[in-house]
Amino acid sequence: MASSNDLNKFYQKIGIIFGAGIVLIIIVFLGIMPLIEYLNKPAYLDVLVTPESAKVEIDGIEYQNAIYELEPGDYTATITLQGAPTEIVKLDMQKNKTTGLYVGWSADDGWQYYTAEDVVHKNSIGDIMPLRSSICGTPANRMNCDAIEIQYDRVPECNNEKCIVINGRRAELTDEVENLVREELNKNDYNLDDYKYVYIQNDER
Repeated sequence: MASSNDLNKFYQKIGIIFGAGIVLIIIVFLGIMPLIEYLNKPAYLDVLVTPESAKVEIDGIEYQNAIYELEPGDYTATITLQGAPTEIVKLDMQKNKTTGLYVGWSADDGWQYYTAEDVVHKNSIGDIMPLRSSICGTPANRMNCDAIEIQYDRVPECNNEKCIVINGRRAELTDEVENLVREELNKNDYNLDDYKYVYIQNDER
């Protein structure tokens, strides 16, 4: 018959084994949780395609300019725009990483791809607007000076998409005014050719 001392030692061993088992389970759990969290993380797609009238489709679903969560994997994006050839883009979407779909169309250069830095800089042009300047004859006076204002806004002339809007007194955009606008933008490290732009004669708007 086991003595009380032997029973105490037996229970102590059971307690030690049980306690060690609990500690081991906690250690394993703490080690697995970050792995589970990592495995459950999605991939991120940042879409910014210009002009805004361009359509982006992936697996039959249309995507607007925004950031989306997707399952990691390979995707094919189809970009369509009236008057432009269809552009096909292969996307390698990786877990917990952001893939940028930064594409712009211009009649002169076709489809162009941008970096994230390019996109941030291009979109920041609104921070310097409006810009104001003037073109004057000689001698300069109130009657022969044309006040030029440059804005970045949505107007019907740009199909309600954001573009550079040049306002002046003249009936149409002249080379002199366009060159002035280019110079003003270049001073601020922007290029007029990177944007759609329109000229609007000063009116009541």
